[in-house]
Amino acid sequence: MRSLFMITLVLTLTGNLHSQTESSALSFDQAIYDFGQIMEKDGAVSHTFVFTNRTQHPVVISKIITGCGCISQKFTRKPVNTGEKGEIVITYNPLYRPGFFSKEIVVLSKDGQEQSRIWIKGNVIPFEHPVEEDYPYSFGKGLHLNLKVLAFGRMTIGKSKEIVLRYANNTTKPMNLRFVIENDDGNLTITDPGDLKPKERGKLTVKYTLNKMTPKETVIHLYPIINGEKLSEPLLVKVTRSQ
Repeated sequence: MRSLFMITLVLTLTGNLHSQTESSALSFDQAIYDFGQIMEKDGAVSHTFVFTNRTQHPVVISKIITGCGCISQKFTRKPVNTGEKGEIVITYNPLYRPGFFSKEIVVLSKDGQEQSRIWIKGNVIPFEHPVEEDYPYSFGKGLHLNLKVLAFGRMTIGKSKEIVLRYANNTTKPMNLRFVIENDDGNLTITDPGDLKPKERGKLTVKYTLNKMTPKETVIHLYPIINGEKLSEPLLVKVTRSQ
């Protein structure tokens, strides 16, 4: 349902934008701004786009569409008279967005009847986040995981689902990591990571296949084993069989 909603939203926005004509009023000093290389650890960056009203009538920006939660904006809200300038401040948040980016911003004016387009681009240099940010659950012995409960949700007989589990060795020593399944119903599969280097981070896939013998509600305990020692706290695997 979420995917259908997103597709509908995109089609609606696209249809609405196609109904506008290109603005004859807003003349930008530059339509594209390149931030170049920016450091993720330094946080958000901003640029001010300056435009001039080239028509014989006052112009008002009615709305700005960015299409991305990574962008925030401020703009001149009062009418801009003939020959006067206005500003649009675009702020880009690079957090968890490594690599190259190119974003289009649509500026609506004349009560939404006209549009102008500007762009920002750049390249985000990532940094290694503290382990607690990306792997919030500490299971002991230096093992951190991004999940505590593997919730497969409702499943039908014969169907399979996969969940990606991310792990981190938050020690300065090598670690051997494997998992043991308790109260196993034979439907859960997992590949043990094995030997991890100091500070190594990685991911694995946990797969569950529902069969006709699966109870309506299933809870499986998945215990981490570090260097041969079973940890006291398990991950919980939860599955509900659809009728």
